[in-house]
Amino acid sequence: MIEIARFADVYEAEIVASRLRADGFTPTLGGAEHARADPFIVQALGWVRLSVPDGEAITARARLAALRGGVEAIPVEGEVGPDRGRDRTLPAKFTLGAILLAFLAGR
Repeated sequence: MIEIARFADVYEAEIVASRLRADGFTPTLGGAEHARADPFIVQALGWVRLSVPDGEAITARARLAALRGGVEAIPVEGEVGPDRGRDRTLPAKFTLGAILLAFLAGR
């Protein structure tokens, strides 16, 4: 097993390990049990360690770096980018307006 990351928060480590499992890796967390039992001991233990088998280390590190880099980030409102800045609620506004107009017209 090769350690690919350390986490100060056991729950963040669990989320990353779950994501790696979903991508086909087999991660293990060292120190997670102790961190859940006593959160103040994490630093003394050297944080929660995320490890994968030797053959998965290179691709798991690359996947972790991509996730930390925001490969699958959800865009934030007002963020500038190629597909951002458009009003995506416009079709919903037209539909709501049509429903309101039909209601007011008595149909």
